[in-house]
Amino acid sequence: MEEKLRTLDLLLDMVKKGQIDRRKFLTLAATVGITVTAAVSAKKSLASSPKSSPTCLSCHSQAPYDFIVEPATEDLVNYAHSLGIDLVWDRGALCQFSHLGQGGAAGLCCFRCQMGPCTLGDATGEIFGACGATKDIIASRDLVRRIAGGTSSHVEHARAVAKTLKGIASGTISSYRIVDTNKLNAIYTGLGCSGASTVNGKALKVAQKTLEDLGKDEGIPAWLNYKSSQERKNTWSALGILPTGAGAEISEAMHRTTMGVDGDMVHLATDALKLGLVDGYCGMHAATGLQDVIFGTPKLIKNAKAGLSVIKKDKINIVLHGHEPILSEKIVDAANRYNESHSLKVNVVGMCCTGNEILMRRGVSVAGSMVQQELAIATGAVEAMVVDVQCVIPNIQRVAQNFHTKIITTNPHAKITGAMHIEFQPENADALADQIILIAANNYANRNINYVHIPAVLPKNIMAGFSVEQIIAALSAVNPVDPLKPLIDNIVANNIRGIVGIIGCVTPHDTFGYRHVTLTKRLLAENILVVGTGCWTHIAGQYGFMTANPTYPYVGIKLAGVLKAIAGANGLSALPACWHMGSCVDNSRIEDLLNAVAAYLNVKISQLPVAASAPEAITEKAVAIGTWAVDLGLFTHVGYQPYISGSVNLVELLTNGVEGLTGGKFYVEKNPEVAAQTIIGIVNAKRQALGLPI
Repeated sequence: MEEKLRTLDLLLDMVKKGQIDRRKFLTLAATVGITVTAAVSAKKSLASSPKSSPTCLSCHSQAPYDFIVEPATEDLVNYAHSLGIDLVWDRGALCQFSHLGQGGAAGLCCFRCQMGPCTLGDATGEIFGACGATKDIIASRDLVRRIAGGTSSHVEHARAVAKTLKGIASGTISSYRIVDTNKLNAIYTGLGCSGASTVNGKALKVAQKTLEDLGKDEGIPAWLNYKSSQERKNTWSALGILPTGAGAEISEAMHRTTMGVDGDMVHLATDALKLGLVDGYCGMHAATGLQDVIFGTPKLIKNAKAGLSVIKKDKINIVLHGHEPILSEKIVDAANRYNESHSLKVNVVGMCCTGNEILMRRGVSVAGSMVQQELAIATGAVEAMVVDVQCVIPNIQRVAQNFHTKIITTNPHAKITGAMHIEFQPENADALADQIILIAANNYANRNINYVHIPAVLPKNIMAGFSVEQIIAALSAVNPVDPLKPLIDNIVANNIRGIVGIIGCVTPHDTFGYRHVTLTKRLLAENILVVGTGCWTHIAGQYGFMTANPTYPYVGIKLAGVLKAIAGANGLSALPACWHMGSCVDNSRIEDLLNAVAAYLNVKISQLPVAASAPEAITEKAVAIGTWAVDLGLFTHVGYQPYISGSVNLVELLTNGVEGLTGGKFYVEKNPEVAAQTIIGIVNAKRQALGLPI
């Protein structure tokens, strides 16, 4: 027994030093007869002991020892560490006030002027900044700025697509064509365009109307008028938060949050709600709609795969990463052309939301989420990682220096020091895509086979591409006359208890996959249909939630029956337990689906047995999307305190008071088990209020 205890102490010390991970700990412990129970007990000792380095995982991880990290990910984490490469999980927060949840993490650090910086609250004991700003003002100003930052990301995405569509329509861009004329016609009518009869004429009007939404400073955005319900417009109008144009609102927000301007928390919070609408209608809806016009509305993808082992040892590997698919679509085409005449093939794989875009339209397999981008390079088998914008971390260049991988930045807005920059313009898209393929192909000769490490883990088969149009088409096979009726009938009958949209981001603040996997499992078990977007997709894919498995593991009996029936009507053996609806801008599709269900039942979205969740939110975009969801009337769960906890009044407003204004509210809970039970309770309460069985 004494020998076992000494071995256990040695293994615990190795875990604390980061020399082995949890799974290796359990494996080694088992070889000397230490039980899982003893190991779990040891974890409690480990959790209360001092850490050798305060990384995010050592401080924040909630995952129990029996949670299995996706094997390929864990393999590559260990391999990268063996080469001395630090990863996003290792670096963590470097400011002690932020890490301990005092000043920075509480939202009480202000850098708005040169009289500071000022930190209030527990970190310093101060209650006023140099200018006299209180905790409420500092926290709310910073929240508004972060929402403005996230909103601008989606707005610029929409601008890039709209300018491309304008060039196609006017004839200045010949590399692209309009693929979905039905979607174009619907948008043309929905935006109130008139006076055009040809496809190009309509496309030009739609592009111009979209760009007008970004620049106008009076009236409401045409996309908001088109996509939102009249009930929502009336509510937002009464609150005084109907926006004008994206540029004006973002500029105003930056002005109001400058030192010496807006000093009222409630007034600032209304600006936050307004920016959420800008994000939804000048950003997400516009980007999604126009991309469908140019590249096609997603249809069911049956044969894609997910996981880091989609990178192949015997192929030229190109990883496409970022968010805007304008260039990535062309790289897929260029790779196909190259492969027609070369024996050594190019293998294009996706990452993050650019990966989502080419997955749902082109069936391209996906390597991983934002936090896995360093791991893809660590395989030693990536010839080029081609990036556009958003969620591209600069450390990938530092990792790439250990291998032969070329990091190629392409967007005029984004460069990385040391990386190759090839600026993309849609006018020369085909030539640029061919150039990138050749750069990657030529770089294959520089690959060092001694550093190639692709995990011996088979990627998961996944089914994706659940646009609203595809969902309606699948339901039409059940009821051609009234496609929504099968969905509504099953909700009413409690075969589908409710619908929860789980939206992107994967956090390094917890064990990889834990929050997404746990929440998704718990909801599915309660017959709640899970739809998702963004980096949730990669977790769901790697853990099997997007696999069309006819045994439906983790799925409640009633929901499984519904999925089987829809699959059978469409000639399929199964549908996945969760429905992938796209990238982060494609949260707009979720609103379209909810609007259709609410209209069918003649209720508000806030009355439906539905909710939104971002259990691993990390970006400013996530804050903007969450604010838009609250504007819609959704109960919106976030898994990490969004840097406002230092203002009790702002917390109360966003988690309680706002519900009386929009019908939605924020709910913060990092424990996915607790969050799942709360969301299930909310869904049940909504059902009861509608007189539906639970």
